[in-house]
Amino acid sequence: MSPSMSERLRRQLAARLGTPRRVFVTPGGDEFEAWCSEHPGTAVDVIVSARALHELVVEPGLPLADLDAVQAYAQQQFAHYFGAAAQRFAIAPWRVGEAAGASALHGLDLAALQARAAAAQVRLASVRPAWSAWLAALPADTRAGTGRVVWHEGAEGEMTAVVIQLDRGRIAALQSRRVQRLADLGGDAPLAVGTPDDTLTPQPGPAMPAPDFLPRSGRSPLAWPLAATGALVLATAAWSALDSHRALDVAQAARDRVASLRPAAAAAKPAARGRAEPADNRAATEARALLAMPWEPLLTRVETAGADAKTIAWLGLDASAGRGELRLEGLTPDKLLALQLAEQLGTTPGWRQVVLSRFSAAETGLVGQRFEINARVTTGGGS
Repeated sequence: MSPSMSERLRRQLAARLGTPRRVFVTPGGDEFEAWCSEHPGTAVDVIVSARALHELVVEPGLPLADLDAVQAYAQQQFAHYFGAAAQRFAIAPWRVGEAAGASALHGLDLAALQARAAAAQVRLASVRPAWSAWLAALPADTRAGTGRVVWHEGAEGEMTAVVIQLDRGRIAALQSRRVQRLADLGGDAPLAVGTPDDTLTPQPGPAMPAPDFLPRSGRSPLAWPLAATGALVLATAAWSALDSHRALDVAQAARDRVASLRPAAAAAKPAARGRAEPADNRAATEARALLAMPWEPLLTRVETAGADAKTIAWLGLDASAGRGELRLEGLTPDKLLALQLAEQLGTTPGWRQVVLSRFSAAETGLVGQRFEINARVTTGGGS
């Protein structure tokens, strides 16, 4: 059974506000399709297998001013080596200091990934090479060192290895190779070796390449599309009210049918209707109150506070317009940040009784501490 309109809207809002989970995807992307079907209404960072990628490092000294220039150069180079097939490659350029390069997605269809995600109401937060996510998860002293780090996939006899040469934290070379075993790479022992089984949690340290196959945007990664979010909230409220009305209509019709078969029960019909009306009125009143709430200033204030905190990741928002209550859920690496956020919101005109009501360890798959902020807000005007 397909989800109702209200459920689809709720999933869209949850995907927009949720912290992305990670899924490792190999050529063909079968894992991603299965993952999306099991996780509707979520956000995801797609980590792409090295077997689905070609890599390029730009020669030092080329006059490539920005990522657009790096991407154009990379497209020419991939076309030179791979011919007409390169026209179908999605390109993800990167630049760190004087070093620059690009990854080409040849084993996956980016448009197909996006279509699968949209069908399951999954938000694609990023589509990145696995080696880049692993590199960002290495300790700072390793990333700042000089030597090789090696990301590899597959069993002995058929391995793909991405060999990255670091020179005091600078990317000096990056090459993808097919080898029988890691020993075939030769040279000194690597500073670090990674596989798809490693935990890919970003660590502080020197900047590393972060290529992303999704279209680049100037929007802040923490920004909420306020208009879209507000529309979703309002539409969800309206559809919730409509669902309640429909449920009441069905219940009343059932009572009427029973009463027509049992004359003695007919006298109970007015009482039944009398009991139904308050619930019906409450749903309509709540819908009208939600529509009247000043969503733009409310969400702008939450967005501004979250952006100031920088490491806050929002998970959800619930509102009860009738009671003027707002509940925010998020993730933070530091309880002090959540406390400061609650204090900041508490000084906002129109916000009262702002309380950090819950703080706990994040669920499996999420990084940080989960917190909940409850507040009362003015619903009749700007905040």
